[in-house]
Amino acid sequence: MVLYKYPQPARLDVLEQRRIRFTQPGDFNDPFEFRPCIQSAASEDHVREYVEANFETLVAKELAQYPLLGQLVQEGLTKELLHALKAKTPELFRLFEPQMLAKVSPLIDSLLNQHVGVLCLSEVRDSILMWAHYTANHQGLVVGFDADHPFFLRRRSDQDEFGFLRRVDYRRERPNVVLSDTSSPAWFQTKCIDWAYEKEWRIVRVLSEADHRIDGGRFPVCLFAFPPDAVMEIVVGLRSSQSLVQTVRSLARSFPRAVLSSTREDPSNYSLIVDEIG
Repeated sequence: MVLYKYPQPARLDVLEQRRIRFTQPGDFNDPFEFRPCIQSAASEDHVREYVEANFETLVAKELAQYPLLGQLVQEGLTKELLHALKAKTPELFRLFEPQMLAKVSPLIDSLLNQHVGVLCLSEVRDSILMWAHYTANHQGLVVGFDADHPFFLRRRSDQDEFGFLRRVDYRRERPNVVLSDTSSPAWFQTKCIDWAYEKEWRIVRVLSEADHRIDGGRFPVCLFAFPPDAVMEIVVGLRSSQSLVQTVRSLARSFPRAVLSSTREDPSNYSLIVDEIG
């Protein structure tokens, strides 16, 4: 399968330096990126299991903060009272949960933007809207990548949420997640159905693994080097300058598997025709 990236004409460095940006969620044009509705911090079963496994430690830690209590009430009696309340822990936890989530949500956004980057690709190379939005009104280019290349297969285990391509799930309603369940696909691959025309796939990487970093601006630009044989096709836009076409033609020689193509208007329909350049 070939998946496509739509760079602006100013981003010829993607081909020149063979490096591509993995972008922080906060720098996307969709303000809902990586921001599902956090329904709760943890499921009731998760809270109960945690308390059961760690109850004695939690009690000892709390009692250590109030030494005077130990002088006024026998330690055994205090623990008996706390044990009686243990069954009510999930309900007590829910009382404080809204205030906790209100503080945690901005922290999650900050941590994601510090440490996580996303490369977004599309199944299609001839989207009129994406050519307009992402390539400076059809003046740029599209780069087609081999989705089966090892560059897109960096997952370390079945539980790893990073380093592999996933298809975006488009929904009408914002998904609900539990904060403790970071493996939920709603965190990384769910978008509003208004974006469905993009037919997006994405891969998430840890930004500390970037090969090059450019500081400045709202977020640093983190670039990852890709091998030349990962590129299968390069398409120039119908409004691309002759200078850009010639430069791309020259650069294409550095990519052994790449087919060079261009777009033109369909004379009969609202669509683009992609022709291979000989």
